[in-house]
Amino acid sequence: NGYRLDAFLDGDTPVEILRGLMVGSQGTLGFLSEVVFDTLPLDREVSTALLFFPSLPAAAAAVPLFNDAGAIAVELMDGNTLRASVGVAGVSADWAELPKDTTALLVEFRAPDAAALDAYERAADAVLAGLDLTAPVASVENAFTRDPGRIGRYWRARKAFVTAVGGARPSGTTLITEDFAVPPARLAEACAALLDLQERHGFDAAVAGHAAHGNLHFLLAFDAADPSDVERYAAFMDEFCKLTVERFDGSLKAEHATGRNIAPFLELEWGTRATELMWRIKEAFDPAGVLAPRVVLDRDPQAHLRGLKTIPTVERIADPCIECGFCEPTCPSHDLTTTPRQRIVLRREMLRQDDGSPVETRLLEEYGYDAVDTCAGDSTCALACPVGIDTGALMKEFRHERHSPREERIAALAARNFRAVEASARLAVAAADRLGDRVVESVTGLARRTVRPDLVPEWLPEVPGAAPRRLPRTHRPAAVAVYYPACVNRIFGGPDGEPGPSLPEAVVAVSARAGRPVWIPDDVAGTCCATIWHSKGYERGDEVMANRIVEAAWGWTAGGRLPLVVDASSCALGIAREVVPYLTEENRELHAGLTVVDSLVWAADELLPRLDVRRRVGSAVVHPTCSMRHLGDEDRLTALAGACAEEVVVPADAGCCAFAGDRGMLHPELTASATAREAAEVTARPFDAHLSANRMCEIGMDRATGRTYVSALIALERATRP
Repeated sequence: NGYRLDAFLDGDTPVEILRGLMVGSQGTLGFLSEVVFDTLPLDREVSTALLFFPSLPAAAAAVPLFNDAGAIAVELMDGNTLRASVGVAGVSADWAELPKDTTALLVEFRAPDAAALDAYERAADAVLAGLDLTAPVASVENAFTRDPGRIGRYWRARKAFVTAVGGARPSGTTLITEDFAVPPARLAEACAALLDLQERHGFDAAVAGHAAHGNLHFLLAFDAADPSDVERYAAFMDEFCKLTVERFDGSLKAEHATGRNIAPFLELEWGTRATELMWRIKEAFDPAGVLAPRVVLDRDPQAHLRGLKTIPTVERIADPCIECGFCEPTCPSHDLTTTPRQRIVLRREMLRQDDGSPVETRLLEEYGYDAVDTCAGDSTCALACPVGIDTGALMKEFRHERHSPREERIAALAARNFRAVEASARLAVAAADRLGDRVVESVTGLARRTVRPDLVPEWLPEVPGAAPRRLPRTHRPAAVAVYYPACVNRIFGGPDGEPGPSLPEAVVAVSARAGRPVWIPDDVAGTCCATIWHSKGYERGDEVMANRIVEAAWGWTAGGRLPLVVDASSCALGIAREVVPYLTEENRELHAGLTVVDSLVWAADELLPRLDVRRRVGSAVVHPTCSMRHLGDEDRLTALAGACAEEVVVPADAGCCAFAGDRGMLHPELTASATAREAAEVTARPFDAHLSANRMCEIGMDRATGRTYVSALIALERATRP
């Protein structure tokens, strides 16, 4: 809290003192243009337990015991935190029924090797033997795990504290989160006092923190537009700060910065002399007060009540957002227009404005492109969000609201007559291949200007020629799976100039080679996973095609007895999950009986163990798609690539390519921005193969890198060909 006055004792020169003062100064003394870190090794052997105690004091009493045993982390979650976390991916629904006083500790040990980790676990077992644990820990023998999946679920629950509790706040309320520290020996007492304080002031209590260091976090939700609620918040803050400083000799900030909320209480913690010294430092650096004014230092005792942000209620899907920003790094448009958080913040600002105000008018004018049009709709934001807010789904709703009844009817008509649409699209691609890119670019450019740029795709030179007219012949009685070639692979062929079989030919050949033959139904033409309509928000067309594909798949798979193998990850996701809301009740029952398998999973789990790899290239770089992330099968892509290449590289900046079906053709600048960092890594060195498992994503990466991407299943067929 405040400036690091110990910098005057740590440094012997003005520069050394300055370096110490800058840390945590929050831009009030200057800014950091470059930072160089000294790093510490991260031990790779991990053992973790989530332990439940009957009360908060019982959990707090165990903290020093695990510290002494060598735990690298001891994290505390009170009962309110645990119950609020229900709904976070991997959290058991049973937590909703936990007794009020239940408190959990997340305890983790790390070691450089297995032998050292064994020693830590023996020490932990000795601690566990003396503890009174409660359900859902069945026995202390099973408490610690080395399974990365279980450990990941434990940490997701812990990290979701702010968003899970904040997401459950009453709609329209502002969320304040604070962190403080007390001597670890007084942790249990401080937790109990904080919960009592929140209850007395009418707040929903929830506490979590880094218990090993006496560091706690809490949340407050109140209506910043209601003066009585603001008064209640002010009374709480006054009492909380005095409690922390005077009763527990604690710090009003522990790991986050002073900001504006704690600035009025700086003198309470440090006294007049130390606070005045901080003011002298500020005035020496910034006599005009232009650097981050009223942050860290503010003489107004009501500063924390000034400029409180209201949170207007927005669409239900986005309303739980607390603007934490976890979604932002995953968003394909974050370097181009807006992020999921900004899309929601802008909606809230529209609602703060008076009807017809100049600000509202400009926001509405610009929101269409900056938020709705340039959203890839990949929903990776929902994966990053601890409470699963899918901003992509909201943008699709907005696209739907744009459509006139006539446009919806046309979209539904296209779905009902998709066999003709598919044939026409294939003919158009074939014709474009003969006419050349310049002619087609001119035609589509004119159409985009005449109709609407967000409806007519722009022709790209990277778009390949047409797929073969006929799909491979297959034999139904011998098949162990139904193979569904996605419409994109029935329309577009492989990369121009690439020798070898098409993707359907490769899948059929390699499946037969492994002794797991597949069957392609004769009537796949005219069917689709419905993603074309789903991504554009055409609900009537989505309903038509969603029900058609499920009814067809039910017949093809003999009532779900055979798996349905889909050769594009996005289409596998579409059929497996995204069609469900648009199905009739009868077809939902049919869908529940289907087994939809991404071709990656089919190839890695069913084919690869039965194949002999005869040749491998030196290196392969892979592009995991956003659909793979949703399906959880990214590891299958690397497994297949590992069978085909000696070295497999997953770019550090691999993310959604934002091609998103045809969105990369509607807004090429979106794909260019989304792929820029990944493309820079890919083009920094040569690779012998560039692999993915979705044709449109491969086209997007072709355009971004100038390299030729192909399906990993084509590579597998080549690697195992006799």
